[in-house]
This record gives sequence, structure tokens and C-alpha cells, in this order.
Amino acid sequence: MTFANWTGIAGGLALFLYGIRVMGDGLRNLAGAKLKVVLEKLTRNRFLGALIGFLVTAVIQSSNATTSMTVGFVDAGLMAFTRASGVIIGANVGTTVTGLLIALKIDPIAPIVAFVGVSAIVFFKNKNVNNFGGVIAGFGILFIGMTLMKGNMAPLANEPAFTNMLMSFEHKFLLAILVGALFTAVVQSVSASVGILQAMATAGAITGIGQVVYLILGMNIGSCVTAVVTSIGGTKDAKRTAAIHVLFNVFAAILFVITWKLLPMESWISALSPHMKTQIAYFNFFEKLAAAILIFPFLPLIEKLARVIIPGEDKNKSKALVHIKSSDFATLSVAIAQAQNEVARMYDLSHRNLALACKLLTQEKAPSHGDMSAIEKNEETIDYLNHAITDALIKITAAGPGLAPSDARVVDRMHHVICDYERIGDHADNIAGYVRHIREQGLDFSGGAREDLIELTQKVLDFVVSAQAFFDGKTEFTIDDIERMEESVDGDVDRIQEQHIRRMEKGNCTPEIGMLFVEILTDLERVADHALNVAQAATR
Repeated sequence: MTFANWTGIAGGLALFLYGIRVMGDGLRNLAGAKLKVVLEKLTRNRFLGALIGFLVTAVIQSSNATTSMTVGFVDAGLMAFTRASGVIIGANVGTTVTGLLIALKIDPIAPIVAFVGVSAIVFFKNKNVNNFGGVIAGFGILFIGMTLMKGNMAPLANEPAFTNMLMSFEHKFLLAILVGALFTAVVQSVSASVGILQAMATAGAITGIGQVVYLILGMNIGSCVTAVVTSIGGTKDAKRTAAIHVLFNVFAAILFVITWKLLPMESWISALSPHMKTQIAYFNFFEKLAAAILIFPFLPLIEKLARVIIPGEDKNKSKALVHIKSSDFATLSVAIAQAQNEVARMYDLSHRNLALACKLLTQEKAPSHGDMSAIEKNEETIDYLNHAITDALIKITAAGPGLAPSDARVVDRMHHVICDYERIGDHADNIAGYVRHIREQGLDFSGGAREDLIELTQKVLDFVVSAQAFFDGKTEFTIDDIERMEESVDGDVDRIQEQHIRRMEKGNCTPEIGMLFVEILTDLERVADHALNVAQAATR
């Protein structure tokens, strides 16, 4: 092996990895936000989840992307841990499709394929054509890299040290598994790792499938690193999802170490094709498929084992981002989903504070210290979330120059509504402050004023819920219906204010309690205004 051979291998590997990346990015862009919907919504049971995991991974050519998105969705609370396990199993089988594609004999036309794909990117302005061109170009570049690698790997067949190492791997399975796992952990792509073995086989450096089976098993274990890293800092269930990814590949490796030693699998694989490159692809595919079929019935037990490995429950964090992790910005669909969950949490806190403040306002007994403390604590969290979510949304936009239009609209809506949630929280805090002052000064509302407040606060609370349901797409109300509801609140405020003036003229209310009553009406009216803004954001 000369220095030129090693640089040729490095260059071929670079083209190979880049080809996989370009092809996968093109496919993901073509699919757009549909991938998120497919993974999030169409996994009602483990079997369907496994099928979806297989299909998505086969399409986007990256099990790392599928498993990372799945871990992210579990972390965001958008997918149950028990639904995610099936997706993980399917993704492990889907990743073998890349090896089967590499086994195709298109090396002679790979430059033409790459040229056609690059032409579609350069000479057309349509984004779908550009993305399709990326898929074609990536496919061609992948094979050009393979050709370059295998051409420079040919001398390895005459290197005694290398051939002796491969021969030792046939018997030292633990060492081979460890080497394979470490190699894939560095390369960050099991498809690339197996592809390199296929290039070596084509160059004649690998002469028997038995020399690399344990390496392949190790490579599959090494592919779990990305999911494990994604789960760091996440919820317990996110970590358990990553653990299932590891457990599946470890159990599959143990299963096939035993099977390879007991059954004549080498002759079975060899009978399928005389070409070593194809044999490697077949072994990788059948190993994952057989492991999935055998392990699938035991998924509930594996989920219990994951709970044993990752015990306990998540601690409730108040003034902190619970769902958004900075490492998720590389996977935009995950980052957006987690931001949506954080925004929903902000709404829950602002609505909770409003409901509690209205309850304290209309009850006759003095507010407890615990209730007032809860409002203050929630308000601090709301203010923190307003700034933290805004910062996260800015980073998501900056990290995604290829952000799909539908995702860009979702991010824009979140920017708008968090400001309104923060203002609703402020008005709730104002009302709580008025309640505290009224009780401290020994003031009280007249019977008519209290009845008006009970009626208005309930109407405002109901309107906030209706507006949020419209924003979430969980109501049959139209935006015209929502606007009429808000106008009705305004009308009630005007009517109650007129009644209040009449009471003051009759001396039924003191000037001091009367001023506070007007301030409270103003806050409630402003809450309805911000709730309307939330609903209108859904129409942007």
C-alpha cells in the first residue's frame, strides 16, 4: 500500500459519505414535514410502528435520522415510549437497504447518474426538481466514491498483516465486534461502514463472508451512538428509547454469534450470490430481519428491561426548558416538535394562573399564601419561557436554511403566541395583585359587583380555552365564531362598567374599590384580546 492508495481511499470514503448525505437530504426535503407526521401519528401499535420505521429509514437512507427523530419525539412527549420501540426495530431493518443498493452493478454509469443529478440542481429553480436532483446526484457520487475506494483497496489483498487480521476476526468474534462498533461510532453511519466492507470485497481484500460477519454485528452496535447522544439530557423515556436501540443490536449480535457457530450459514449466504459484495449486503439484511422477527414478540419484556436500566421518573422542573435541547437543532423536525411542546407548556401555565387568579378574585375568603406563591412562581416561569423559547426559535430558523414553508409557518406562529401567553400571564398576575391589596385593605365588592365578576371571569376563561382549541385545530369553531365571542366579551365589559357606574352613583361602592373594579375589568378585557390574537395566529 502506497501513500497514494491511502489518500485515494480517504477521498473515496469522503465521496461515499457525502453521497449518502446528499441523497438522504434530498429525500428528506422531498418528504418535507410529512416525515414528522408519519412518525408522530402513524405509530398506533408496535407492528405498525416497525413498518413505518422500516419504510421511513429505507426512504431517507439513514437509521440515525429515524432513531434520533424517534428519541426526540419521545423526549417531547409526542410519542409514547411503547410506540417508539417498534419504530426503532423497523429502522434497524430499513438501514440495510443502502447495502442492497450498493450491491447493484451501476459503477460504469455512476458518473452519468451524478451528472444528471447535478444538472437538475444547477439548471432548474424548482425546489422539488432540485431535491430530486440531489437524490440522483448523491446516488451517483456514492458509487463514484465506491469505485475510488475499491480501486485503491486492491493492494490490501496482498498485505499479509491485513489478511491475517481478517482471518483472526473469523475466530476472535469479541475483538471483531469491538472493532466494528468503534469504527461505526467514529464514522457515524452503519451504511457507510458496511459499504466500506463491500468496497474491500470488490477489491478482493475480503475473500470469505466469515471474515466480516462479526465486524458487521459490531458495526450495527456502533450505530447506536447517535441515538444515545441524542437522548443525553432528555427525559427518562427518551433514554429508554435509546436503550432499546442498543439492546436490540446487542441481542441480535448474541443471537447471530451463536447461530453462525451452530448452523451452516456461510454456505447458505454463499449460495445466494457468488459476489462477496452482494453476500455482505444479504447477510446484513437477513441478520436484521431475522433478529426483528425473533425479538419483536418480546418487545414488552425489552421495554421492561429498559425501565430497569433507566429507573425512576423525571423530576418536575419549573424555571427551565423541559423539552428543548440545544443538540436537537440539527434535526429540525424534532426541534420544532419540542418547541411546540414547550409553547403548549407555556399556555398551560398562563391559563392555570388566570384560572387561579379569577378563583381568588371571586371567592369571599382570603387567598392562601400557597395560592399566591404558586401564581408568583408560575409567572416567573412564564417570563423565563418567553425569552428561552424565543431564543430557541431563532436558533431553529438559523439552523435550517432549507426549512420547509409549512415548518416556517409553524415557527412564525409560535413567535406570535408566546408573546400573547406572556401578556395573559401578566394580566393574571395583575388580578392576583389586586386581590392581595383588597384583602390587605379590608375592602370588598358589593353583591352585584361580585356577581358580575363571577359571570365575566367564567366567560373570559371559556373564551381563552376556545381560542386555544382553535389554534390547536381541535374545535369546529371558525375564526368568525371566535371573533364574535371576543366581541361578546367586550360588550359584557361595557355593560358591567355601566352597571358599576350606577352602583357608585347610588353609593353602593366606595371610590377605592370602584377604581380597582375598573382595573380588573380592563385586565380581563385585555386577556380576551390576547386570546383572540392566539386564535388569529392559526390563520397566518
